[in-house]
Amino acid sequence: MSKRLPSLTSLRTFEAAARHLSFARAADELAVTPAAVGFQIKQLEEELGRTLFMRKHRAVELTERGRQLLTDLGTVFATIQKAWDAAHEPLAETVFRVSGPAKAVHSWVLPALSRAKSQPPHLRIKWDLSKQIRDVATGEADMAIRWALEPEGDLHWEPLLRTWFTPLVRADVARFVKRPTDLQKQGLIAVEFVLDAGKEDTTWAPWFRLNGLDPPAEFAVSCADTASAIDTAVATGHVAMGGSFLAADRLTKGELVAPFCTAIAPFSRFWLVCRKGLETTPEWRWFIDTVMQGAADIDALSNGLDLFHPDGRPVPT
Repeated sequence: MSKRLPSLTSLRTFEAAARHLSFARAADELAVTPAAVGFQIKQLEEELGRTLFMRKHRAVELTERGRQLLTDLGTVFATIQKAWDAAHEPLAETVFRVSGPAKAVHSWVLPALSRAKSQPPHLRIKWDLSKQIRDVATGEADMAIRWALEPEGDLHWEPLLRTWFTPLVRADVARFVKRPTDLQKQGLIAVEFVLDAGKEDTTWAPWFRLNGLDPPAEFAVSCADTASAIDTAVATGHVAMGGSFLAADRLTKGELVAPFCTAIAPFSRFWLVCRKGLETTPEWRWFIDTVMQGAADIDALSNGLDLFHPDGRPVPT
């Protein structure tokens, strides 16, 4: 049957006194008085029912029981001291090399990370926002934010954000847009962005078909990407096909509005990709939880919109 343990203070006092073979030097180490050391040793001996020291004139010696206890406790307190010292050392820096599309990172991911208040102090994120796709499998990047239809390869894929597109106009223009046919009167902004790999649909065609109209053949302006189209809509009053994270700031500020409640959501989405095993680390969990919170804020902008896939099927809720 296990005996009730004495106080850690009395054990620590004994270990110091036994190591020094001096109550006075033990008192100096522990920053107490010799009398306090003597009191702790006496209490320990009473609980044990055996003497641990032989008191002599101006000296003490360990009994056989005392020597055995010192041997065992010395190892234990050395381990405790080592653990305590290690706890004071700064954690080794963890670096995540993350690649991703610049527009998504700037408009959505970085703002989410900047709002986070609990980033691990030893975590540093090194971004690669070039147009090159870094190979996670070979170690060119630790993680990547990818626009893809579905997971591929022997990697860990975590879904992040489904985007959506709907006509966007300035608030002062929206009063002239009552029906989908009114959009072309304001001038459409074309973007050569294919919604899903292997498909031909750009952003305007499926939205017009969803509303029973032929895809538009004429555009007032052509832009290289959706972000440029959104900026152009603000500057000119023409109509951009946009939404989600790229238009979040403009929609929140009221610079652009969505005059209709239908939106197109591609089958593709943004994913966070990493090598298998990395997803089990607390640093990865903090990163994805933070980015997912940002995605939830973006998703909230679609409240009130009916989302459809490019083939016209409703997006499951």
